[in-house]
Amino acid sequence: MKIIAYETSGFQFKRFALLGMSGLGKTFISRKLVNRDRWSHYSVDYEIGKLLFKNQHKHLLDGFEIGNLTNLSNFLGKPGSQSMGGILFSEYLKRQHLHRDAEIKATLKASSLVEHSPELSHFMCDTSGSICELVNPLDENDKILSSLSKNFLIICLDAPDTMYQVLIDRFLAKPKPMYYEENFLHSLWQSFKNDTSNINDQINPDDFMIYGFKALIKRRKAIFDSISKNWGISLNFEHLREVKCAADLIGAIEFAIRLKLRANNADKNS
Repeated sequence: MKIIAYETSGFQFKRFALLGMSGLGKTFISRKLVNRDRWSHYSVDYEIGKLLFKNQHKHLLDGFEIGNLTNLSNFLGKPGSQSMGGILFSEYLKRQHLHRDAEIKATLKASSLVEHSPELSHFMCDTSGSICELVNPLDENDKILSSLSKNFLIICLDAPDTMYQVLIDRFLAKPKPMYYEENFLHSLWQSFKNDTSNINDQINPDDFMIYGFKALIKRRKAIFDSISKNWGISLNFEHLREVKCAADLIGAIEFAIRLKLRANNADKNS
């Protein structure tokens, strides 16, 4: 487990990497600090889009911005019947691979920016909700987590079960494309076909995305909990809702660090 303390460069320079499920407020709080306190904001999702669209998909850069990432979702697509707006599963896998490669590059670029400018401060790294699919929080040499923890204080956003139900309800109302770890995706695709007795060209894309999201949210919560335990701190969603400015956020982070240090000391003495 990485040592989390006030002496870390991430805390000293106020460089925070926000991790957590999409919809918990990573971008919202980052933009609030940009507008209220003039902090810097690095959006991994936005950088992913720029990487994916820079060559043959340049038209998708039109209207693409941190506040509107719709084109990134549209690019990923949904597998299933083409008559229902889906794409072939093989094409979906291809786009998933492209997204994975772009997300790794975009996430590591955040650390590269810091390493080239070590004095960089008051900097929010707003990671993608799928970062948990790219890392192994139990591996102390994990490339992405090692890089982030070296340059940022890793903060995982947690929420009560009621909030995760809200995320599910939002998704039910408007299913959107997602990134899945490949083995998990294959397993979901096969189990969905078995449960519905459908073949590929008969699958409703939205039905599969809803099916996948319900399984995904449980999987990701467990991974983010492990990241928080081994690499950073956890910040409760309720605390985040009370943040109005940078001072509020720093106060909430200091409180979370104290709780973690106290828990660590208790474990050592038990």
